[in-house]
Amino acid sequence: MVRAERKYIDLMRQTTSGLFGNWDPENPIKVGSYGRFDLDTTRFTVLGNIYDQEFQVLLDAVDGRFRMSDYPPELDPVEQDMIITSAGARKQPFDPGADAKKENFKKASFKMSFRHLPNKRSAVLVVHKPRLYHVPCNKVLEVLYRIPELNGLFIIPSVYKCRAWSIYLSSKVEEIVSVALLPSKVGFDLEWWSNSDSDFLRQGTDKDGFVSPLFTAKQKLPLIRRYMRGLPVPDPEPGDNLYVAPVASDRLITLADSQHSWIDGCPGWEPVDEDGYDDPIWEEDYEPPVARVWRRIMCKSTARW
Repeated sequence: MVRAERKYIDLMRQTTSGLFGNWDPENPIKVGSYGRFDLDTTRFTVLGNIYDQEFQVLLDAVDGRFRMSDYPPELDPVEQDMIITSAGARKQPFDPGADAKKENFKKASFKMSFRHLPNKRSAVLVVHKPRLYHVPCNKVLEVLYRIPELNGLFIIPSVYKCRAWSIYLSSKVEEIVSVALLPSKVGFDLEWWSNSDSDFLRQGTDKDGFVSPLFTAKQKLPLIRRYMRGLPVPDPEPGDNLYVAPVASDRLITLADSQHSWIDGCPGWEPVDEDGYDDPIWEEDYEPPVARVWRRIMCKSTARW
């Protein structure tokens, strides 16, 4: 049995910088959601949203004048098609193959072939006409940093919405998978064509652009003031604008800009093998010490809350 979702999300996390893949884009992750990742399934579990009316109570406790309704999410202009390929996948000129049914590929909005190398799984994500939907400014995150209920949780400050998406996870054999986005034969929408019928091929279109195949997740960088080692770390106070990161000695690394109080999320799940299960090679004797310590610190921090 293959845990395809877990393997795909892990590959997307390795391939992109600060982005998480959504195996089910038609079940979108909303901007402003907060929650945690399930370390077994890698899915993001939503516990609430900063734009919910109930969240205003938490905001009032740290800043009675701040209203999230004054900072609604912003939608950026349409970008060029986004193509993400993990290690083991190679982009190639489009070739539908000799056995392909006749289609008018000249009218395709997108068409490309991908070569997948053998002996390992690789992933491809195509996002057609993406638009970034995001929390509008750093001031929002600065205020949210002071809310203790968000400690140990992840917040979603931005998602990519799109008109169409295509996900593929390879089967550890050498293969060439071709995809094309064509005008629909019914109505004025789009539809996908592919030469693959794999269970790990997932595609969809949405003329309203509500789906979200990619999103960012941020978590708090601990705030530390100078204090004796062994004492508890104090919570941030209103007016704090200096955030520092802990290191392995008495030294402190100063981060002068308060926007660094939120960092790209470290989900904390174990490295996975080619079928999406915990990889047995990553035992304590093999995993790099720095990576092991950081992963375990963040995992404990998330689990504590």
